[in-house]
Amino acid sequence: MKRIFCGLLIIILTGCTNSEINNISNKLEIDNLNCQIEESIDTHGGFLGDGDSFVKLNCNDSQDTEIKINWQELPLSSELQNVMDMKYCDGKGCLNVYERYQIPNITKGYYYFLDRYSESTNKKSAENINNRASYNFTLGIYDSVNKILYFYELDT
Repeated sequence: MKRIFCGLLIIILTGCTNSEINNISNKLEIDNLNCQIEESIDTHGGFLGDGDSFVKLNCNDSQDTEIKINWQELPLSSELQNVMDMKYCDGKGCLNVYERYQIPNITKGYYYFLDRYSESTNKKSAENINNRASYNFTLGIYDSVNKILYFYELDT
């Protein structure tokens, strides 16, 4: 009985992980994302679904080619960098996104940005993102040296 329960638990957990990876793959427009989740945090559930999602994925070399073609080379645009540097205060103190999720300073890599703001006229640009009452975007940052993909979504 224990073996059956453990087997079902492994199948369920593997399915959830694959589902989350497929979801991230679709959102970042990457075919066949070949990564393993190292960390996953989701704070959505606030008023009207406000919150953020963070996933750290360990990837292999096969992701490099597609990312280099479809993503932009780091550094982030100044508008997007301002959003990532903003301090968010909670019970743990006031930290920016990098500090909160322990994202290192990545100097060699790429990023993907999708503006999900309903009135956005260019979904691939962060231009004027700081002139709004709310933020709704998806961001992928890929560290090409360490083969780590950081997925971040913010909904305010």
